[in-house]
Amino acid sequence: MLDLLKLFKEEQGRTKKAFGQHFLTNTHILDLIVSAAEIEKGDHVLEIGPGCGVLTHRLLEAGANVTAVDIDGELVSFLKRYLHVYKNFRVIHSDFMEFDTSLLETDRLKIIGNLPYNVSVDITAKCTELHGITDRMIFMYQKEVADRIAAKSGSKAYSSITVMTDYFYDKKKIKDISGGNFYPNTKVFSSILKFTPHAKENVGNEKEFLAFLRRCFTQKRKTLRNNLMGVENPETVIEKAGLKPSIRAEEMNLEDFIRLFRIIND
Repeated sequence: MLDLLKLFKEEQGRTKKAFGQHFLTNTHILDLIVSAAEIEKGDHVLEIGPGCGVLTHRLLEAGANVTAVDIDGELVSFLKRYLHVYKNFRVIHSDFMEFDTSLLETDRLKIIGNLPYNVSVDITAKCTELHGITDRMIFMYQKEVADRIAAKSGSKAYSSITVMTDYFYDKKKIKDISGGNFYPNTKVFSSILKFTPHAKENVGNEKEFLAFLRRCFTQKRKTLRNNLMGVENPETVIEKAGLKPSIRAEEMNLEDFIRLFRIIND
């Protein structure tokens, strides 16, 4: 089997800290990701940050049509050299946050990525733009970020990214992973999450609703009314939504936020 990690070490020797590069080395976990994504021959897969291609190679061998997007031009050249024999593969040199998703040219998609920790939340938010054509997403995060995304209402980890992803997806933690499963090794633990899109409630202006969620968590430890600047009689509005005046955002669930947003914008 093509040993891309070995070839990478021989040719380039080290990863780039500026891009947060840590390549997964445990073959069992690589196979777990492919299994969790339920890859079938002919699937269209968007891989964000393919690194040296160890997961990419498995996806291609499973018969998926893979579009990989990576910000590192040297890695893009590396992947082109060793994976060009796969007609079901293309790699695009781009910062994913600036990537034109219309280039995907498909109406059904699976998205996979070992996400750079410093931009993982931003990448997740951008992927919501593809909600309508996405079958599922499998992402690896720093464990603390994954815990925030998968948190339950009332927990300390609960935040705007929790509620935002609740709005778009059903979520499931697949596995926690120690830093010894990466090259280079790291002391940071990671987690794999699976996202399955579901039907969204009609909130009217979705962009405003998502901005509203972020605003509600601006001062997380203070009561919600402190974050509703510009809303006339915030306590009255909160009570009208069936919530206690002293409630904090971290105590609310998705349905509470939707109900409050509708009342404010009625």
